[in-house]
Amino acid sequence: MSDLGADLPASRPFEREVRVFVVGGLLFLLFLAGLSLVAFRNATEWAVAENARRRQGEAALVALRLAGSGAAERWLAEDGETASLLLSLGARQAALFDAEGRRLAAASYLPDADLLPERLDAADRPAPGRAVVREALDEPTPLVVVVVSAPGGAGHLRVAFDATALSAARRTEAVLSTVVPAAALALVLLALLFLRRLMRPIDALTQTARGAGGLVGGEPAPRGDEADRAVATFARTVEELRRRTAELEDLRRREKERADALAVTAATLVRSHPGGLLVVDATLRLTEANRPALAALDLSRDALGQGARDVLAAWPPLRAAVESAAQGTPTLAAEFASGEATGGRLLALTAVPVADAAGRRLGVLVFLEDRTATKRLERELSARRELAALGEMSAGIAHEFRNATATILGFVRLAASAESPEARARHLSAIRREAEHVARITGDFLLFARPERVERAETDLDALVAEAVRDERVVLPGVTVEVEGAFGTAWGDAALLRRALVNLVRNAAEAASGGGGTRVLVSGERGEDAVRVRVEDDGPGIAEAEAEKVFVPFFSTKEGGTGLGLALVAKIATLHGGTVSVERSPALGGARFVLALPVAAP
Repeated sequence: MSDLGADLPASRPFEREVRVFVVGGLLFLLFLAGLSLVAFRNATEWAVAENARRRQGEAALVALRLAGSGAAERWLAEDGETASLLLSLGARQAALFDAEGRRLAAASYLPDADLLPERLDAADRPAPGRAVVREALDEPTPLVVVVVSAPGGAGHLRVAFDATALSAARRTEAVLSTVVPAAALALVLLALLFLRRLMRPIDALTQTARGAGGLVGGEPAPRGDEADRAVATFARTVEELRRRTAELEDLRRREKERADALAVTAATLVRSHPGGLLVVDATLRLTEANRPALAALDLSRDALGQGARDVLAAWPPLRAAVESAAQGTPTLAAEFASGEATGGRLLALTAVPVADAAGRRLGVLVFLEDRTATKRLERELSARRELAALGEMSAGIAHEFRNATATILGFVRLAASAESPEARARHLSAIRREAEHVARITGDFLLFARPERVERAETDLDALVAEAVRDERVVLPGVTVEVEGAFGTAWGDAALLRRALVNLVRNAAEAASGGGGTRVLVSGERGEDAVRVRVEDDGPGIAEAEAEKVFVPFFSTKEGGTGLGLALVAKIATLHGGTVSVERSPALGGARFVLALPVAAP
């Protein structure tokens, strides 16, 4: 023990005492274990001796009964009272042997009678007036064999008693004699090997007590024994914990009051919100809903507290938005209508997840806006715009037809009054040109108003662009038309796309030649989803105020223009799921039209 504590510093007597106590306790446990083992063995030996004396007395009792019978051999084999006595004493075997050790008679009714020996060994034959007691614990049934002098001293009576309990005691004694010393030795070895590890919690406790002395405040710990100082420190720590627990309880109470106030404020906000508002908690229960929301969804306040999935089952888009928001995915301004379930209303919903500062999801807020009246006004406004556009188109058609009709009538009168065939031929040629102009306007208008069937297929845009550029170079040779980039293929009707490209290139060439320019650039850019065809010129460009009208039918900024060319381009782009836009060309300074077409089947 002195070696174990030799390395302890003098300033740590508490740890030294603990180690001495542990080692002393182990030694005391070893002493108790040895003492218990010795006591158990002595008790076992005493019980065995007592059992031997008792069995010897029982065998002597049987011998006396046989001696009184006058016919010992017959009484042992046949007498009922003798049999009852032997069975009541737990005898397994009983037999009479002569002085030479030969068996004379046996109690055949006993359980192990067939295991009796034919002769009795000399060592098992006691002198007259004495007895031999022997343990036979290795037999199938453990036995205690008692041999006493037979009645009259002429032989021996051998009685074997059941010794199962004695055998169990012997086995227990043998096991404990091995296990207890081994366990005690193992305990000592483990204690010696892990004593330092076992002392770590105590060391940590002491160190904590030293460190806590400056944290808890109060009176300093008393000097002297370190255990007393640790106890005093922990007492002050407990007192400090009580004080801080009271502070935390007061803080919790104030936070609860604040939470109650926030709950009242939140309920007020829900009620005061002009639109519909639903509150769903983290378990997807509908916890709150204001009057506009209940009215929009035709619900009663009985729905509060129920599962949102069940309550909103009649509105699948709303239910799906709540489930998505519960998973962290918001839904913004999605419109849905559910017919009779909302009285034919059109609702816009926004479902957003609600989380605390730590990021834990607390639930979902659902905002509902009734857009029925707004959509009705939008439809009415759209109808008015369509009527206004129809009026403009009608006015344009009437204007074109009126001018063409006046021109044709004028040339008809001139042709009728012309005297020479040459003059009449000139007038008829002018009439034909005007008629062709009217036919072209009519064809463009019919194509715009009721397009022919779109035959979509994979179309080579490079070939269509080259063809449109070649035709324009022939029509306006004074304008240089350049091609840059790759166009690839697009998904669409080749004839309609060619018409759109021709109109764009011709519009650019006419704008360039009419505005003093000489150059048109056609370039291509291919993306993942769309191919873009840019047609730009060095003409005067398009004013910002007119840029929104260039795709309106019969609107034109050119002298003699029909106003249908760019409108047809916009119509064809829409039919193909594409777009067309106009902007100022940064390279040439004029206008730049961008036609975007899908590269694959939509």
